[in-house]
Amino acid sequence: MLTPVEIQNTKFKTSASGYSKGQVDSFMEQLNKDYEVLYRQNLELTDKVSTLNDRVQYYLTIEKSLHKALVLAEKSAEETKLAAEKDAKGIHKQALADAQMIRNNAEKQLQDLHTQTLKLMQQYESYRSQCMGLIESQKELLESKVFQINMKEFEAYTEYLQSVNKDEADKE
Repeated sequence: MLTPVEIQNTKFKTSASGYSKGQVDSFMEQLNKDYEVLYRQNLELTDKVSTLNDRVQYYLTIEKSLHKALVLAEKSAEETKLAAEKDAKGIHKQALADAQMIRNNAEKQLQDLHTQTLKLMQQYESYRSQCMGLIESQKELLESKVFQINMKEFEAYTEYLQSVNKDEADKE
């Protein structure tokens, strides 16, 4: 491609039957101006295209990085989700085991309390029977002749003791 300077410096040979020098110079001057504008625009557009290509490459690089980051984040999220589900299953399993252990302990304590209650009730019944037996034997004892006091016999016994005491006193 010709540069505007090359067009400007181009000289034509003139001949007797050639073109009009003024028209050719005027045309060349106009052509040079238009070509110079086009040439500058072409340079500017080439620079712009280069800059835009650089930006496109930059954004493509960012896009690749973002894509990699997104894929990595999705993978990490999936791994985190799977780990959380695994942990949740483990926690649930442990909670069930703990609940079963607590239930078993509570049932054992309930059984122990039931056994203790039965023993206490048996001890109470044994104590009650012993007390009833003691009361019955005491009642029988109190109702026996040994504990019966007869007023006539007491008076006779008292008189007897007095007479014995009197005889002994006389002997002395």
